[in-house]
Amino acid sequence: MMDDPRTEPLREWNRLARENAENAIVASMFEAASLAREPIEIFSTWLLAGTAAVASFLITNADKVLPLIKQTGFYVCGAFLCLSCIFGLLSKMYALGCKIGSDVSSAVKNTFLEQLEKHKEEEKKIKEGAEFWGITLETGVRLERIMTEFYNPLPKVMVWLALRQLQKYASNPQVNGILQIKKLNKQGLFASLQSLSFLGFLISGFVFAAICH
Repeated sequence: MMDDPRTEPLREWNRLARENAENAIVASMFEAASLAREPIEIFSTWLLAGTAAVASFLITNADKVLPLIKQTGFYVCGAFLCLSCIFGLLSKMYALGCKIGSDVSSAVKNTFLEQLEKHKEEEKKIKEGAEFWGITLETGVRLERIMTEFYNPLPKVMVWLALRQLQKYASNPQVNGILQIKKLNKQGLFASLQSLSFLGFLISGFVFAAICH
């Protein structure tokens, strides 16, 4: 019975239904995982503000700090603070990219579904008219034209990057979630490097203070 050709449409329907449900579950998992960007961003912002305050203190009180850790120690501590600030800014940039990507994706999804539903209503009427006159019309949405119109006003660099990503993940329905998780991974990486750099500043400060005295 399983090999009966009459059951082929049913089996294909079952396959598509399972695949769509699985894709939807994976997409929701990606969306939930991307929420981790918020606590990471809060931590990175707090540490960035603290690092900037410490760096400002060192600069304004260099005459008092230099006798304690000497010139080499001052340079090393300053380098660690600069690295911490750079990594913090990079983490913030990726956090911003995650938020923009998530907000844009959500807005596009809502408006896209809304417009698609309107088109389906019009499409049904057009097909009924075409059937009455005995003609065949292409009523499907032209994705190529949509993408062309969307990319037309954007900078060429952004278009190139977007097309590159689309080509790379052309066969993957989770392209948006994958890109979001990659940004989240980089955000977490730079936040970790930011923390380690600040820790390096603390350690080097104590070490040089102990060596110089």
